[in-house]
Amino acid sequence: MANQQNRGQDQQSQGSQNMQGQQAQGQQGEQSTYWRQQFQNEPYYQQGQKFEQYEQAYRTGEQGRAQYGSQNQEFQANEQNLRSEYENNTRGQQDAVKWDQGGQKACQAAWDRAGSSSQSSDRDTQSSQSQGKQRGS
Repeated sequence: MANQQNRGQDQQSQGSQNMQGQQAQGQQGEQSTYWRQQFQNEPYYQQGQKFEQYEQAYRTGEQGRAQYGSQNQEFQANEQNLRSEYENNTRGQQDAVKWDQGGQKACQAAWDRAGSSSQSSDRDTQSSQSQGKQRGS
């Protein structure tokens, strides 16, 4: 009987882990969709660049927040680690933006957004409010 209970607990644990993995994948998909639609509106965006050039920076920021960050932790406290990861992950990718030419800003934007509990940052709210004011003018 103890073996049956242990197997049941193991199955519950595996089910929980699978669900968490699916949720993380879903959130990554949502983040990717958000940035794909938003990247051209960002202040660091350079005319003519494609989403794929920023994609790894967004992924690094989002994953970095999950790995290093907490609600109260600043991007700057982990910037060296994030830069190193970004540069390792983009080595040999000619199209990826350089860290100092937009990668850092894109990474920080994703870090900030991933740290907000509602998956949107104050910056998002301010951006949509200012767009609304411009339309109303």
